[in-house]
Amino acid sequence: MNNVAVLIIFAVLALVILVNLYNVLGRKVGFRSEDKALGAQKPNEIESGGKLERPAESRNPSLDALKARDVNFNETNFLEKARETYEQVVLAFHKGELEPVKDRLSEKVYASFSDAVAARTEAPKQILSFVESPKADIDTIEYKDEQAQLRVRFLSEMVYETQAGENGEAAQKLYRRAAEYWTFQRAYKNMNGSWILARVEAAKA
Repeated sequence: MNNVAVLIIFAVLALVILVNLYNVLGRKVGFRSEDKALGAQKPNEIESGGKLERPAESRNPSLDALKARDVNFNETNFLEKARETYEQVVLAFHKGELEPVKDRLSEKVYASFSDAVAARTEAPKQILSFVESPKADIDTIEYKDEQAQLRVRFLSEMVYETQAGENGEAAQKLYRRAAEYWTFQRAYKNMNGSWILARVEAAKA
């Protein structure tokens, strides 16, 4: 009888140990890949490369609004055209020959530039050129008087060259940096039209 009792006791202890082991080893430890489908995905999150990521917020809500009005608007193309206009207008103003760029200027800007050219006592003797392509970034976007207005910040470095004179004057080069805001505008109802220069302001370098 004693042997039977001992066997029963060992059997009960073995059963208890097995149950405890199952309870410990049978639990999930940590996060497993198959649990991903069971987890609740948070709002505004997307899965990328096995990770949940939040989509990047727009850095310029006004730019999004402009693109909503004009689905063909492209920021890179606009800045390329704006930079081209900046270079051509600056050179034309320096030479005093505004007629070739007149269609890119508003009436107010054209009149202001024309008055400045007319006030010169003599034609410029220096040759103006850009050291490198000006840097351009969209600063602000506004809607005013049925016009979309984009203010662009330009940073440029120019060189003014004076040729050697007949009387022995040495050739000279004068470097100048400029920081300006140029505001371009276009009518809402003509979003396929050209952007024209509406205002020029000084900016901090």
